[in-house]
Amino acid sequence: MINWKTLKKIDAHIHILPDEVHEANPGSEDAWLVTGLHQYATMMDNLGIEKAVIMPLNDPWLMSMEFTVDAVHRNLYDMKQQYTGSFYAFADIDTRNDPATSVQAIRRAIEEYHLDGIKIHPNNNGVTLDSDYYNEIFAYAQENNIPVAIHCYPNSEDDFCTAKHIVSIMEQYPKLTVIVSHMGAFQWEQLLPTKAYADLSAILPAYVREYGIQKTNEILRHFGPERLIFATDYPDSRILQPCEIYESYFTILDQMDFTQAEAERIAYENMSRILNEEPQ
Repeated sequence: MINWKTLKKIDAHIHILPDEVHEANPGSEDAWLVTGLHQYATMMDNLGIEKAVIMPLNDPWLMSMEFTVDAVHRNLYDMKQQYTGSFYAFADIDTRNDPATSVQAIRRAIEEYHLDGIKIHPNNNGVTLDSDYYNEIFAYAQENNIPVAIHCYPNSEDDFCTAKHIVSIMEQYPKLTVIVSHMGAFQWEQLLPTKAYADLSAILPAYVREYGIQKTNEILRHFGPERLIFATDYPDSRILQPCEIYESYFTILDQMDFTQAEAERIAYENMSRILNEEPQ
């Protein structure tokens, strides 16, 4: 039996707000505001998390006190620098800016601040994923081999982030490296024909609650270990408290039928490859 708690992992989808945001919001009970970089870093060894990817929210009011995307990127860079080698971070998007300005900001984030990918949250942006707004961003990412993580937890077929929009994007940009955050939630079947990676963030406990362990195992098997990525969305969850998230994930994954090699691929190797890490 595989012990997922001790297995070496990259948590490929977490949320941490900068110190300046915490300082400006003392006493807040919001999950993200009570979980800071330093607190998370002290948790990592006990959870078997060697590295983690900080994902922005496409909402500059949550990731800076200047409320600009450039300030968000500086903050993400600073968080990486405080624990060198422990954190990655993906670039943010602010759709108040025109597409060309967004691409310039992403280029600066990658080249000057050494961020590691791009995060798109269509719902927070208020822009449908396959709208023209993102075309320059996807073209830039594909040309420069930059991974793009896309929020996909739709509530209806009319949602800005539905699985069908991801399918459309991947048809238009066949060489784009796409990580589907939350596995497309309950539209997961539509993503099976694609080559997109699927991260387990937020959705894994919801699958178990809705379908049970056996069906959840079958869903993961449909994607296969070569496409799955360990991720939690910590400290955010629709059904769990922050303190419950990791133990819930480990308990569930311990019951899946992955071999040791498959588990290692999901837990670490797939995301390591996407991030172009040197072999360990």
